[in-house]
Amino acid sequence: MAQQARQTVPAEIEALKNRLDVYRKQRQRPRCLPENLWMQAAELARQYGVCRVQRLLRLNYYDLLQRVEALPAMSVEAVPAIPKNTTPAFVELKVPHTSLANVATILELEDRTGKKLTVRLAGDNGVALVELVRTLWNNGPCSN
Repeated sequence: MAQQARQTVPAEIEALKNRLDVYRKQRQRPRCLPENLWMQAAELARQYGVCRVQRLLRLNYYDLLQRVEALPAMSVEAVPAIPKNTTPAFVELKVPHTSLANVATILELEDRTGKKLTVRLAGDNGVALVELVRTLWNNGPCSN
């Protein structure tokens, strides 16, 4: 039977894995993992997914998930406005991947005539949001 191709482990996760291995070898008796290591793992889990990080770092899934949910909300960078005399041919929406159900997605669009569309969705509905906006903006009552 052919072996499955191994996924590459991101360098950030590998570095934290090495730190955890050193910590686990040096501890004399079972102790709680230091909070700074948990927080680093939570930040990585937000970026790469709780299950993947938990498995690679050999951490308790539910403890890691609890710490990810306790992290402050990710900030959204301001996007410069499109000049009014141009028509965009393509708009990229970067929707962060997350396994948390309590994440809200808010998208606000405004065309050159001043018509606005605001969409708020709870949960990981980024793909659904893109399809909804595409349908409403191009074919709905907001079209020019």
